[in-house]
Amino acid sequence: MKKLFYIVGVVAVLGAVITACSDDFFNKEPQGVLSESVLATANGVEALLIAAYAELDGWAGWSVGQPWQSSGSNWVYGDVYADDAYKGTDVGDQPQINSIERYEHDASNDYLIAKWRAVYDGVSRSNDVLRVLAKAVEAGNIDADLAAQIEAEARFLRGHYHFEAIKMWENVPYVDETNTDGLVPNPGAPWDQVEADFDFAMKTLGEEPRNGQPGRATKWAAAAMLAKAHLFQQDYSAALPILNQIINSGKYALNAQFHDNFRIEGDNSSEGVFEYQASVNDGSLDGENGRWGDVLNFPYTGGPGQCCGFHQPSQNLVNAYKTENGLPLLDTFNDEDVTNDQGCTSGSPTCCTEDADGNCIEPYEIYPGPVDPRLDWTVGRKGIPYLDWGDHPGIAWIRDQNYGGPYSP
Repeated sequence: MKKLFYIVGVVAVLGAVITACSDDFFNKEPQGVLSESVLATANGVEALLIAAYAELDGWAGWSVGQPWQSSGSNWVYGDVYADDAYKGTDVGDQPQINSIERYEHDASNDYLIAKWRAVYDGVSRSNDVLRVLAKAVEAGNIDADLAAQIEAEARFLRGHYHFEAIKMWENVPYVDETNTDGLVPNPGAPWDQVEADFDFAMKTLGEEPRNGQPGRATKWAAAAMLAKAHLFQQDYSAALPILNQIINSGKYALNAQFHDNFRIEGDNSSEGVFEYQASVNDGSLDGENGRWGDVLNFPYTGGPGQCCGFHQPSQNLVNAYKTENGLPLLDTFNDEDVTNDQGCTSGSPTCCTEDADGNCIEPYEIYPGPVDPRLDWTVGRKGIPYLDWGDHPGIAWIRDQNYGGPYSP
């Protein structure tokens, strides 16, 4: 009898252990982590969507990389990589940009690693929205019309981030919300998927930003990105009708004054089809929403911003603003340089290019020929008013003329 009770007791214990070792036992929600089931509501999905928009400035925080390495303005990978600007400052500051500027970079470059992380963090955030949105819809926690709008905005953002990756590396993996494999093939540029995201957004979103909030994707922003994708593939016949629709919508026009683009009151104007937003004093740590990616791009030392002298315009860019009869010189603009104060060691309004002994070689004079007036809203040059900061003093705002040239961003 004792044996029988013992055997029954053992069986009961084993049954309890087996039951306890079921899937429910192992699948425990992690502590201190917000689960997707909790976020599967209208408010939760909206919060995830804001996080996806937040990556548009190219920076996900110091743990991912330095903000200037992956700036959403692409100043390193656009202007510096082309011929519009030099890295600027001096040779030893942020030396990783030097190899990018000279087309000598490789996959170990910290800047390229940071840019990769930033764009795919944006993809991941967009996919988070779509994945949790599906759960919210299934649970009946969100209105169908709102769900469609959120899906369209998230797909617009996902298309944008993949587009950024294509511009950088061309043959990149396309990652959607169903992917669980870290090894995603990249046989070619995923244009079809990117176009599908933009097309869905274009057909779903309204002409005005949702809730009247600037910075949200719209029908025409998606249309512009779709047309741009066609242009990058030289598919001009596909791009043209979309571009005509945007123009004929009547929603966009150049600002009355070019300088309006550089003033706060010019933000989100009729000239902008889609603009990522920036802010300070909004509760974020150290003003991290304030376009930190461009914080290096001010005149050096005593100039506005107090630092750091990067992103210096090139002579080639300045020369491109020369005109004749109001028109640009398409083929001959580089035949003669717009005069500059290269070599002027004096900060006085009039100075001379000097030889090694300090003797005056040639007095500096502002270029007397005709130039497009937009030049001096784009480039800081000696003796010309620099925005609202008075006349540009020349070398006093330049860290190393011999390395970065005489112009300020």
